[in-house]
Amino acid sequence: MPWVSTRGPKKFNMKKLIIIIILLSGLISLSGQTLMIAPSPEKSGKAFKGYFNITDMGLLIGSTQNTHPAPFTFMTTNGYHLSEQLSLGLGVGVEFLSGSYMPIVLDARYYVRKTGFSPFFSLSGGYTLALDDEGASQYAYPTDVYWPNTNYEPYKAKGGWLLNPGFGIRNMFGENFGIIFGVGYRVQRLYFAAGDQRKLMIDYNRLSVKLGIIFK
Repeated sequence: MPWVSTRGPKKFNMKKLIIIIILLSGLISLSGQTLMIAPSPEKSGKAFKGYFNITDMGLLIGSTQNTHPAPFTFMTTNGYHLSEQLSLGLGVGVEFLSGSYMPIVLDARYYVRKTGFSPFFSLSGGYTLALDDEGASQYAYPTDVYWPNTNYEPYKAKGGWLLNPGFGIRNMFGENFGIIFGVGYRVQRLYFAAGDQRKLMIDYNRLSVKLGIIFK
């Protein structure tokens, strides 16, 4: 009897302790998951309105026969939601097509849904400023063809216009932070000049693939 009276309560307490630990672990796990799940803007009462920033980077993919088949591109866009589904912004970045360039674009986006996870369509266009003449150094024309003193004048990069329609996906992890993925078709024309008379223009057609983050 003493053996039964002493061991019985110990077994009961151990089982009870195990059950309490399991329940507490479950509650902690559920509370952790609740913290990780961000409320949708519609449920929280804070819709997609006001200022936002999108900072993304990626590649401008072209033919493998090009000198730069997949140059790097970086862009940061500050904008404003005109409505929950339509936004307009101004973007500035840096790219390395043939040399170093700084694109300045107007960016318009239409989000299909009013939720944190939504497909979107985009259209950006503007002008690209040349930051150096590295890409232009491969082009030159002779200014003096009298052998053997042929002289060449190199072209200088002058920048050019660009247009980039595309589509993508937005996924918000909270009211003020999310990620964005986009694919587009880049059409770009760059100008080069040597002296006052010689001018050269080169067209680029690239597939743009970008991944970025959103701040509000």
